[in-house]
Amino acid sequence: MRTQSIDTHPETELVMIELIRRAPMSKRFRLVQSLTQSALWSSLHAWRERHREASEQEAAVQVVLNCYGAGLAQCVQEALERREFWQMQPIDLMTAMQPAVRAFDHVGLSSYLSGSIASSLHGMQQLALDVDLVVDLPEPSIAPLLTLLKHSYALDEDAMREAVLMRTPCSLIHLDTLLKVDVILPRPSAFETAMRPLVAAYTLDVRYPPMWVASACEMILFKLQRYRRNERSRSDGMRDDSEWNDILGMLKVQGPNLDLALLERWADALDGAETWGQALVDAGLAVA
Repeated sequence: MRTQSIDTHPETELVMIELIRRAPMSKRFRLVQSLTQSALWSSLHAWRERHREASEQEAAVQVVLNCYGAGLAQCVQEALERREFWQMQPIDLMTAMQPAVRAFDHVGLSSYLSGSIASSLHGMQQLALDVDLVVDLPEPSIAPLLTLLKHSYALDEDAMREAVLMRTPCSLIHLDTLLKVDVILPRPSAFETAMRPLVAAYTLDVRYPPMWVASACEMILFKLQRYRRNERSRSDGMRDDSEWNDILGMLKVQGPNLDLALLERWADALDGAETWGQALVDAGLAVA
């Protein structure tokens, strides 16, 4: 088994894996929350220390610019200018995602959590730079949905309409916390159809209803496919160790509960059989 870090002894990592397996989803989520709070607050305060004359609103726009780019920073600036008073609230993942989840529910759409938060819940916990919500958003729902979302988020309406037409991701910035929420619009495929029934609901925070979360199977295969695609596109021979460790973390933690036959079939169908085989070896689930 390859450890997540070269500085970690295999026996130490096995103890950690067992502790994660025993921890409820809510405890794993709290750790992701803590790591995310620390990273984003550090970024905000570091900028404020260098620009003490700037207002909190100016700091907010700059942090969004640094983290998410000029387009979303402009959306945030315009949204804050329309508010008589604004003060950044404590960074809270559930607070950031719940207005979107409720808006989807209001227009009759179901959504589920994916991305780094889902992979952290199923594997090794890490910070989340954004929240990924998967929702099958049809074009007729966009107008009423935009009206609801604008109460809590800065967004580019034209970009969202285009994303719905093109089935590409679009982004929202939760104004109270500055966290980015990415709306993922799935394209119809055999893989998406097969993975959807595996989505399950978990209590991540007792203050809120259970949240639907992508399965470990879906997250492993999605990240495996992305890792393989990135590997093939590189000419320098380098590999994305963070992505690879994310895959291994889920395999290690979920190992006893995984349907390895299902994963192998889909890895082969997604042209990732060789990468899948190496992942099993590195995760200690197969012998080289």
